[in-house]
Parts: sequence; structure tokens; C-alpha cells
Amino acid sequence: MDFVQSSSYNNLIKALEDSYKASGKQLLFSKKANQDNLIQVSFQFDTSSRNNEFIAERLHRELYGEDTSTLDNLIEASNESLEESSEYREYSRIAMEEGYDRLASLFNGIANIKLNHNTDFNILIRDIRNNQLLCKPSEVLWICLGCGNILSGLCAPEICPVCGYPQGYYELLSYL
Repeated sequence: MDFVQSSSYNNLIKALEDSYKASGKQLLFSKKANQDNLIQVSFQFDTSSRNNEFIAERLHRELYGEDTSTLDNLIEASNESLEESSEYREYSRIAMEEGYDRLASLFNGIANIKLNHNTDFNILIRDIRNNQLLCKPSEVLWICLGCGNILSGLCAPEICPVCGYPQGYYELLSYL
């Protein structure tokens, strides 16, 4: 039997989706427990979420072989955010038809956020493909995501002169 046609393959996909879902949900639960000053409970949710991340990582490798590249992950995230935006627009349309205007507005807002994610992912995809993620053709302002240091230049510095973190901690702040 072809593996892709098997129930085991479908179960592997479901298990991966369940691990993603559980990890995200447990982070939300941790945040609430922390707000309630139940730090022990918050830590348990954090641990469980992290465990699910490790399980998801293993299941992902089992399903797709080696770890996928960051570029491949960006492309997948871009495509998913575009699909999700369409789904939320449909949810909004249905809520509007049913008279749930507040819910329709919420779904519409989420659809816009998903479109913004799609745009952001596509900019990163373009920059990686053009080898311009950390170097630009003209001078720009760079900000360190670690300490907040701002520098101008064609490229982000190899090492932040303030906090010592590597170049990958920099992102484009603005064009000059």
C-alpha cells in the first residue's frame, strides 16, 4: 500500500495538527494562569506546550523527512495565511447574513490580519530569494531586536555593538 494513501499517513497528519493546536492552546492557558498568579500552573502549561512543540517537530520530520528550510516554511505560512483570510471572510459573510454584526466585524478584522501576515511573509520570501534580508542595495536603518540599537548602513552589522547578538537579530527599521 502507498504510504500517502494509508490510514497511518492520515493519522500522522492529524497527530501533527493536534500537537500544533495543543501547544498554542496551552500557551494561552499559561498566560491566564500567570495573570491569576498561579505560577506553578502556568509553568506546567508552559512545559506541556514545549513538550508538544518537540512532538510536533518529530512528527513533522517523520512526515516530510528532514527539517524544511526557513524559505519553505515562509512559503507555507504565506499560503496558509491567504487561505485563512478567505475562510475568515466567509465566516464574516455568514455571520452578517445571520445578523451577528459584531462577530462579522471580528471575523473581517482577523481576515485583514491574516492578509497582513501574508504580505509580511511575502516580503521576507522576496528578500531571502534576492539575498537582501540583511543587506539592502541602498543605505537603510537597522534595529536590533535584542537591545533596540539603531544603526544605518547597507547591511546589518555582523554583531550588535551594544548587546553582542549576531546579525540575524537585526531587521529593517526604515529606508533613508
